[in-house]
Amino acid sequence: MKILMGPVLSFKGYDKANNRWKLSALVVTNSAQPSGIFFTNGANVSPPAHKLLWQNGSKFAHCFTFDTPLQGNPSTLTYSVENSIYHDIHLPAQDDAPNMSYASCNGFSSQKVMKGVEVKNQMWLEMADRHDAKPIHLMLLGGDQVYADSIWEVVPSIKAWNNKSNDAANKASFTKAMQSQVEAFYFNLYTERWAQPEVRAMMASIPSIAIWDDHDIFDGWGSYPPARQNCDVFQGIGKIATDAFSVFQQHLKPGDVKPDAYLAPGHGFSTGHIIGNTAILCLDMRSERSQRQVLSNDHWKKLYDWASGLSDIKHLFVMSSIPVVYPDFNLLESLLGVVPGQQELEADLQYHWSSRSHKGERTRMVHRMFDFQAKGMRITILSGDVHVAAFGLLQNDRMEYPGRTRVINQLISSAIVHPAPNKMVLFALRHLLDNDKEIDPGIQSRMAALPGTDVKFVGARNFLCLEPDDRNGQDRYWAHWVVEGQDEPFTKVIHPVPA
Repeated sequence: MKILMGPVLSFKGYDKANNRWKLSALVVTNSAQPSGIFFTNGANVSPPAHKLLWQNGSKFAHCFTFDTPLQGNPSTLTYSVENSIYHDIHLPAQDDAPNMSYASCNGFSSQKVMKGVEVKNQMWLEMADRHDAKPIHLMLLGGDQVYADSIWEVVPSIKAWNNKSNDAANKASFTKAMQSQVEAFYFNLYTERWAQPEVRAMMASIPSIAIWDDHDIFDGWGSYPPARQNCDVFQGIGKIATDAFSVFQQHLKPGDVKPDAYLAPGHGFSTGHIIGNTAILCLDMRSERSQRQVLSNDHWKKLYDWASGLSDIKHLFVMSSIPVVYPDFNLLESLLGVVPGQQELEADLQYHWSSRSHKGERTRMVHRMFDFQAKGMRITILSGDVHVAAFGLLQNDRMEYPGRTRVINQLISSAIVHPAPNKMVLFALRHLLDNDKEIDPGIQSRMAALPGTDVKFVGARNFLCLEPDDRNGQDRYWAHWVVEGQDEPFTKVIHPVPA
């Protein structure tokens, strides 16, 4: 039997009442009967449960779930799938905040873009170096973990459909040939992309918490006109892409009941986790997206209900695949005609929070985040998507909010693999666009210079490290942007809300 991809670790939550750190490991093999998962130092590990999640031809995606207790000090669990290569999983000490990384955009939007990059996975190698120096407990993946845009060129039935007129394409049925070819496409896309040695090494060693964005389906998903978005072929592709995301990024068999970490299981894949005094809220901004909404009202309510029930939490990290604070893309849209080669950005313009159709929803979300912060939780937004490293602020001058809760930080880290926009787009971001906007009377959004620099947008590949302070009682995080070509990271301290 041969392992074709994996293992890939996923974090399934921390059960504080029973002190159990819950994990799963996914592998793709050429056998329906895997040997199993083995531990060299796992006396207290629960008996692993096995499930076959998906089969495509002679390839099988297997999942093993298990849990282990945390110790009084940081510890290590060593495991192997199929009794082959052994990997170390580093566990935080009981009640400690986790050391985390954040990354997004693990791929290329086109062959042309890829050919311009010499070392494709350089930043994964740099994450491995950071992990060796100071072990990372959780890897937050902010979307576009694969790029599925080649579906229009490499899947024969979809390529033929895409060449039809709009009206004929919208009326066409999703055929059995399409289903078979699209299922193979997504299965192979994940298997091939994540089997690359540099990616595999990190995914086998650090459990991930993943949200998705459009390229995990295809560029612009959810922002097309209703006639195209709701047509039979689009919905057929979307269903299979959802199943693939469920299997590879969530380790869930399609159709199975979602566990408790899923806060709105009928609406998508939004999750919430609590580890020590740190909470992580992951927004699924694709499952319900349309040109008029990002999340449904009931979806938002369930997320707010969960956040309202948090207690003794110092930090709440909110993962939003699209930046909440960013230059207004409506103006950039008008500049596209004079920015050569940037027409591929046009689909992105319709799904940013600054899009006119989403601004009202963003305003309500921002008010709720300030409400939670005023009660004592420091809110920090984690975002990717835009292929730059950047730092944004929400500034609240309304009288109902206490002075030390008036600022919410947004950390943008993108991309770990995809190259930055060209110099013309970076010039427009830095000099032509108005970065200060009033979201609501008394609430401003603005881009700020990265710490220690006078630059607001760094055009280089990067990822983020979120390290809890080593000093007892500090309860603060150090955010480090690790940027390609920079000897030292850019560092921002995230303080808790004072008592």
